[in-house]
Amino acid sequence: MKKSIAVSLMAAAVASAMSATVSAEGAWRATYMGGYQGFDGDRDLEGGITDIVALERKLSDEWGVELRAQIASPDSDRDIRAADVDLLQGSVDLLRYYDIGQERWAPYAAIGLGHADFETDTATSGETQANLGGGVMYMINKDWSARFDARYINGLDVEMSDYVVGLGISYSFGGGSTSKPEPAPAPMKPREKDTDGDGVSDSMDRCANTPVGVVVNASGCPLDTDGDGVPDYKDKCPQTPAGRQVDASGCKFVLSRTEQIRMEVNFASNSSDVPAQYMAEVEKVASFLKKFGGVSAVIEGHTDSSGSDAYNKTLSQRRADAVKAALVSKYGINASRLTAIGYGEERPVASNETREGRSQNRRVVAVLKAEVSE
Repeated sequence: MKKSIAVSLMAAAVASAMSATVSAEGAWRATYMGGYQGFDGDRDLEGGITDIVALERKLSDEWGVELRAQIASPDSDRDIRAADVDLLQGSVDLLRYYDIGQERWAPYAAIGLGHADFETDTATSGETQANLGGGVMYMINKDWSARFDARYINGLDVEMSDYVVGLGISYSFGGGSTSKPEPAPAPMKPREKDTDGDGVSDSMDRCANTPVGVVVNASGCPLDTDGDGVPDYKDKCPQTPAGRQVDASGCKFVLSRTEQIRMEVNFASNSSDVPAQYMAEVEKVASFLKKFGGVSAVIEGHTDSSGSDAYNKTLSQRRADAVKAALVSKYGINASRLTAIGYGEERPVASNETREGRSQNRRVVAVLKAEVSE
């Protein structure tokens, strides 16, 4: 059935498509839906299947204009023999889309104005119609989407109201994307000067003369992986333990002479307990031993001349052992690096004739020696 309204709608759609300049404002969308149409009781028509085709021009993310046609063949619900009815409806609709924060879902409201022809074997009647409703698009991908649509249709000439619901598929084509334009890129800042070519600008470079090809950190300084103060590109021993003293090549420092530390640990008369006030002296020796990992220590214990030689020998040994034990248990020094020797009263440093002299002789001294294999 070729009706004048169908010719008019198709001509308008073709003319629109040919005359429109495709731009970044939007694109075309063609839709087919199968639906169900119900009729006002005064029409004496039974509800039934209807075919819906539409061509939409997207104007923006929010707005679109659509040409819509519906074709149906409803049966008469009169008691007399059913008459064939061909129904063709067309409208121009305005669609308003809403952003609900879901990228794939696009609900919309619709309002439109159109015309309908009801044709039987014996007569044709036409009427102007307004429609109001809405629906939702589900974006399958950038081109295809599923669509649900529902409309209330009012016959403006006959004061009758119908409805139609449809479900189908839409295809977008032509024109630019309807998405919001990408923001213009920020202007590039002028490239700052990098004199040594290490990738860090001079204004940020704290080591401005790094040799070419040396890996640097964010401050432009050469990396020092083991933290020994010697940069990796100069470090011949790159895995030196933390805190170990190293030479200019980043290798373990070799002590080339004998070191002696007088700890100034003085004991009470006839006692081998290390007084608390002298623990700082013991800690000083511990720090030295940790710094120089190959150094061993001889812990020498001494007494004044009070008491017998044999007793003083034993007492001095206990004093040396007490300092050794403190180094091992409190500061974690390996016992194999320590030797404790008691000398008794053999090596006085002051006169045993005075109280002050005897106090100075009740002491422990650590003698630290270098290990050549270090």
